[in-house]
Amino acid sequence: MKKLTILILAMGLFGLFSCKKDETKVVLTYFNPAKIVTPTADSIYTLIKEKKDSILFTITWNAAQYNLTDVVKPTYTLEMDTIGNNFSKPITLSTTQDYSFPIRVGAMNDFILGIFKGKADSLATLQFRVKASLVATSPAANNISEVITLEFIPYSSVVIVTPIYLLGDATSALWVNTDALEMTHIGSEGEFAIVEHLSGAGKFIKFIANLGAWAPQWGTDADGTSEEGNLSYRPTEAVPDPVAIPSPDLEGDYRIVADTANLLYYVSWTSSELYLVGDGCDAGWTPGNGIAFTKVSPGIFTLTTTLKAGGLKFLETTTGWPPQWGTDASGTSNFGPLVYQPTESVPDPANIVSPGAGTYTINLNLATMKYEIVAE
Repeated sequence: MKKLTILILAMGLFGLFSCKKDETKVVLTYFNPAKIVTPTADSIYTLIKEKKDSILFTITWNAAQYNLTDVVKPTYTLEMDTIGNNFSKPITLSTTQDYSFPIRVGAMNDFILGIFKGKADSLATLQFRVKASLVATSPAANNISEVITLEFIPYSSVVIVTPIYLLGDATSALWVNTDALEMTHIGSEGEFAIVEHLSGAGKFIKFIANLGAWAPQWGTDADGTSEEGNLSYRPTEAVPDPVAIPSPDLEGDYRIVADTANLLYYVSWTSSELYLVGDGCDAGWTPGNGIAFTKVSPGIFTLTTTLKAGGLKFLETTTGWPPQWGTDASGTSNFGPLVYQPTESVPDPANIVSPGAGTYTINLNLATMKYEIVAE
């Protein structure tokens, strides 16, 4: 009986210590955050327009170190912001499990002048940091590197070009030359674009150089169609009017391009509705869940919504994939060119990479074929 009592007591003590051991929790911490290795802090860079496609520098960092050896590989988020802003609305340059990110001269210039509203030929001071995260959706799992500061002198990317204007009874301006619609210079010499709602068959358009005057003007020739053709130039009132360009038969929003250097024009149907999809937003990759943009004016769309890590695209309908909009290899998480897929016969454009978790405003311009994603 005595032996039995001792055995029961021993088993109870063993169970007690076992329970205490089971309640022990190992807290995951980090020994050292990631550290930016290159470029050297406080460096100054003068940006040169002729080198816009060259690599300005490659930002590199070392790995974050944790107290456990069998954790998943961290995801690193490289952020940039203006000095004094304390990363309240940072720009996400990259979200990766690698340890480097190259940035081109032109991209940095666009960030400074476009996103941060800097001035050409003036010093801009920016700060950079790297966040390491084991669980992308949990800010508590982040550890953040020390901040480095770099200075830049951007170049002017503004090309001063005298605008041209669209008018015609197919447009909202009608044939009132004082109300003609200003077109946007889109980069190539003499090339201008606008998105306008055209009123359909039996209507026409032309282009003029000066508000309130009929010369100089551009029309077309006998072979011009509602989709494309040659531009015929009328330099002065002494030259007869060129033929007006016919409107497409179907009423709707159209992207109209006038190439006054090569004397060509193009008219193509474009989106009157747009929807956001992708695993970088709440809609996922289900067209029926697409989040509607607000149409500000023909070709101009905006949407403020929450995003997360992943890819994004823009659809014209919620019933299928094409027509859709993506980007190309030069597109970033904050701005870039739009690439259009009208039908399945055209390859899918690349996804736009979301800047990560947060609330953002997405602005689209279908005349300039550009997108912009700005943190709120």
